[in-house]
Amino acid sequence: MQDGAPSHISTKVKQLLNLHFGKERIISRHFPTAWPSRSHDLNHCIFWLWGYLKDVVYGGPIANLTELKNSITQHIHNITTETLRFVVEHADLPFQLIGENGGQHIEHFLSKSKPTSIS
Repeated sequence: MQDGAPSHISTKVKQLLNLHFGKERIISRHFPTAWPSRSHDLNHCIFWLWGYLKDVVYGGPIANLTELKNSITQHIHNITTETLRFVVEHADLPFQLIGENGGQHIEHFLSKSKPTSIS
């Protein structure tokens, strides 16, 4: 989803997902469990990884698209096991914060808990 636009899903994709996972395990507006709009808060990988990459990749000037792709690739390869472990161990934090804050945006809370280095 981007900018709150609903996701689009074909009938064949819905049938394939249902066959492999069952309707109750799929989160989508096309199944019983709807994915909340604008819910990037609930996807820790997106919230942490893309925020982290944005911080490190755009820390300096980027000359061209090739340099951008190489920088992203290099920074992904430099993420340590310890950093990934920290992210996974704290994956439930967004859900706790959402509950404690009545469903409000929580970005300002999460930025304090994100690992900022890959050392």
